[in-house]
Amino acid sequence: MTRRLFTAVVAGALLLTGCLIPERFNAKAIFQPDGAYSFSYIGTVAQPMAAMQLVRAGTLTAKENESLARETATFQRDPDVKKANYLGNGRYELVLESKRKKGEALNVLGVLKVGTGKDGIITIASGELDKNGKKQLSEMGIKLDGTLEVTLPKNAEVLSHNATSTPSFFGLFGSYSWKIGNIDQRPLMKIRLKT
Repeated sequence: MTRRLFTAVVAGALLLTGCLIPERFNAKAIFQPDGAYSFSYIGTVAQPMAAMQLVRAGTLTAKENESLARETATFQRDPDVKKANYLGNGRYELVLESKRKKGEALNVLGVLKVGTGKDGIITIASGELDKNGKKQLSEMGIKLDGTLEVTLPKNAEVLSHNATSTPSFFGLFGSYSWKIGNIDQRPLMKIRLKT
């Protein structure tokens, strides 16, 4: 890949936050009784084109790193981005925080997606990769190491979940959480808020 093409592809790819791949992270969602919720993401992400360049060439040039570093300004235009630092080698440190109203959808880097169906059922899940996507992620040498934590109000009816840990003492203390160590671990939860 030529340097000019690399820079153009990187700049275009970074315009969409969804083009970044989470690596090490802690993500949280806290739901309120009325269906509003807040979320946060603290961790590192990888830029896929840079990750592929590292696999192929073993390094990024100073110019490529400078181009990637300049893209933090693009991230900071997003009101959900509280902090964005370029760490080098196609990696960024991101801090995201935001609030959503009842029924508002959310997609945080594919780590946390929230959607409400017409039946009022709220689905909380991570993105799902097909076989080809999993293969590409493996080829890039990107490894997931994260946690997702979901805190629910007392009026939440949990219809299904695959959490690795759940609230204690009859569901009164703590939250649902997932330890995500590989791409096959896909958090999934369905809830309904009682009125």
